Amino acid sequence: MKKLVIAAALSAFAVLPAGAETLRIATSADYPPWESVNSSGEMLGFDLDVGNAICARIEMECEWTNQAYDGLLPALVAGQYDLIMSAISITEERKNSIDFSTAYAQAPASFGTLGESFGEISDKSGLQAAIDGKAVGVQGSSIFERVVAEHFPTANVKTYQQADQIIADLKTGRIDAAVMEVSAWDEFGGADKDANLTMFGPLMTYAEYPQLGDGIGLGIGKGNAELKARIDEAIAELLADGTIAKASDKWFGYDVTP
Repeated sequence: MKKLVIAAALSAFAVLPAGAETLRIATSADYPPWESVNSSGEMLGFDLDVGNAICARIEMECEWTNQAYDGLLPALVAGQYDLIMSAISITEERKNSIDFSTAYAQAPASFGTLGESFGEISDKSGLQAAIDGKAVGVQGSSIFERVVAEHFPTANVKTYQQADQIIADLKTGRIDAAVMEVSAWDEFGGADKDANLTMFGPLMTYAEYPQLGDGIGLGIGKGNAELKARIDEAIAELLADGTIAKASDKWFGYDVTP
């Protein structure tokens, strides 16, 4: 799900030592149901369940850190973490700076707004016309920033650090629409039914919007082939035995496995 922002000076990634027992994983826990923080301050969500299952499968312990999304990739490159896992879309641009696991999920996206102000829109050209000149919110450093800029150039893009800030500005009328994954719209809409959040237009998928990336994967520091191989094997096993599908049903109510 998210555009690349990397600091100009890039430190070398510290390869995970052989026999290490802990994996340092960073996430941005502001994007339910992928990851969020509950009233007790506990991080939870689909990515947490899948990440913990991967750690268990490779017999390591997950050490989770919550930080702002736009700092995840630079922190991984700088060696602060071993992995980043936060509904991160696999894109060619990001592969220039980090490696990815194989995809463990896929996530169509959609425009959304309050109520039915945009009406029925059946195709991309109608969507472009409807968004012309409108203020559209996206999470900063996300792939949606690039999608809107390249496919809807007449929209007025406004970026936010957190997804809940987008919802807040939709509710106060500071923006007209926003772009997020369908799962996020479902989650925010279910949590705040009075807001009357509504998706509109055709679903946005990789076929028509290649900037959305080739599925959702874990970010891994460049050159850490051993760790990548272990994680890829664990993901394959967890997809095959239905573990990830069960987590998907738990958090989304439908299957997001690739």
